[in-house]
This record gives sequence, C-alpha cells and structure tokens, in this order.
Amino acid sequence: MLSQNDKSNLIKVMIFYSMLSYLVGPSTGYYLTKSKAGITNGMLAGSAVSISLWYMYGAKLIELK
Repeated sequence: MLSQNDKSNLIKVMIFYSMLSYLVGPSTGYYLTKSKAGITNGMLAGSAVSISLWYMYGAKLIELK
C-alpha cells in the first residue's frame, strides 16, 4: 500500500519522466537534426534516460508497505 506522501511523490516523478520522454527528448532531437528521425531518436534517448533515472533515483523515493 502506498502512503499519501508516496502517491504524491510517484505522481510528480511520473510527470517529470513523461515530460522528459515525450517532450524534452523529441524536441531536442528535432532541434539537433530538423527531421522526423531526430524526433524518434530523441524519444528513444529520453525514454532511456527516464528508465535510468528511475532505477538510480526514482525508485528510492517510493516505499511500498
């Protein structure tokens, strides 16, 4: 069961990771290459960074009981 504080932290973390994966990454890819392939590569890179950050930091913020 998640406490109210853990639920709040989880929502904040997931919003941050979704923005990183679906906004920042693709925008950066497009800015660098000015192509659809750049958007795709940016999304993949953003997703990889999000997964890495989850395992390194995000999972430690949430405590299941």
